[in-house]
Amino acid sequence: MTIAALVVTYNRRDLLVGCLEGAFAQTRPVDRLLLVDNASTDGTEELLRERGLLERPELTYVRLEENLGSSGGFAEGVRIAREPESDWLWLMDDDSAPAPDVLERLLDAPPAADPGTVALCPKVVYADGTLDLNQRGDFRRRLRPLPASAYAAGEYRELGFMSFVGTLVRTSAARAIDPPMAEFFVWGDDVEYSLRLRTRGAIRLVPEAVMVHRRVSQSYMNRRSRFWNAILPVRTFPTPLERFWQNLCGLRNYIWMKREYEGQSALSAAGTTAQFVAKHLLYDERPLKRIPWILRYARDGRRGRFHNIPPQEWVEMVRRDDG
Repeated sequence: MTIAALVVTYNRRDLLVGCLEGAFAQTRPVDRLLLVDNASTDGTEELLRERGLLERPELTYVRLEENLGSSGGFAEGVRIAREPESDWLWLMDDDSAPAPDVLERLLDAPPAADPGTVALCPKVVYADGTLDLNQRGDFRRRLRPLPASAYAAGEYRELGFMSFVGTLVRTSAARAIDPPMAEFFVWGDDVEYSLRLRTRGAIRLVPEAVMVHRRVSQSYMNRRSRFWNAILPVRTFPTPLERFWQNLCGLRNYIWMKREYEGQSALSAAGTTAQFVAKHLLYDERPLKRIPWILRYARDGRRGRFHNIPPQEWVEMVRRDDG
């Protein structure tokens, strides 16, 4: 049995080194590892060379000419990794930290021997050991994370969607469908890929296998969010205007998936957009400046138009407006 791992990275070289070391330290070693670098500018390649990782014979390093976003990185990575002969593709971001036996536990789980299984998903936890519930779940009218009770050992729950944090995909299934959608740039490409994978078979959770998600928190609070979080029963974090492009991509991609896979009506899409507007009116600074962008990206989602503003270009545009 041949296992090909795929890691996608961008400007997180220290996290990446930990991810690669974890992937190479498995009790069931990987046979190949493809590293796709989204045109990092933080000295990623130099650090990898310094640590001797680029000298490993099982590692293939591919540096893209421009940052295509996580979606573009995984699209290119899956396209390349599925071509050589292998049985499984092991997908992960650079902030993934594989437990030493996660791959062995995935392959030893009963669903792995079932030809009707197209993907195996480890349990995802944060660095402090608490469950990251956002990585696995169902997609019925909205994204519904699995409850903690679904992670009981020996119960291999079928999933409606998964993230790329440690997921093992059967190579034959990856070859039978198109790679993840590069057009998304960020957010939702894993969900959309899940929906297409499920046409080939079942995606199963393997609770005994553990992947640590060392996500770097970018959350902050402002006066608006502190006020509403003190009143409302849910805790919501605002988004700085310089990172708002991520939210816009997420809204557009979500509306497109709702139309494509659930036949969402224009009226329902308007309701989704209104909820998005309300959230930013409540929690974010300068919310009125955001509304035209929200309406534009929601319209793009309905029309299937994927125009992405490069992150640095967005940041410069915001700073010019502030000046």
